[in-house]
Amino acid sequence: MFRKAFLNTAITCLGIVAAVNNVSHAQTQSEMNQSANVDYKKADAELNKSYRDVLNKLDASGKTDLKAAQNAWIKYRDLDCKFQSGGASGGSVQAMVVAGCLTDKTVARTKELNGLLHCQEGDVSCVVAP
Repeated sequence: MFRKAFLNTAITCLGIVAAVNNVSHAQTQSEMNQSANVDYKKADAELNKSYRDVLNKLDASGKTDLKAAQNAWIKYRDLDCKFQSGGASGGSVQAMVVAGCLTDKTVARTKELNGLLHCQEGDVSCVVAP
């Protein structure tokens, strides 16, 4: 009786954990690396959309400045993620660590760019006119 109750409880708990962890079904390191890369590609696509949206609202000078800032940000992002993944250098987990870092920084940059599209009226520091 105790064994049956224990098994039922364990199966129920596993079902709850599976539902919570439904983000990715990756089992192997290779699958986790691929999943992290997919997450990064999605974040990068969203960043590119936000970047284009901001770029389209700028004058020629603003476009030049944003392009320069974005290129500098990309260099920073890539170098910082290389640095932050140094502890996993050469290991099978390195690709996942790099992709996770790239995703986090890309999501943050997307929020930053989106913020430019929603300046408060009267904000004299806003580069994108409301």
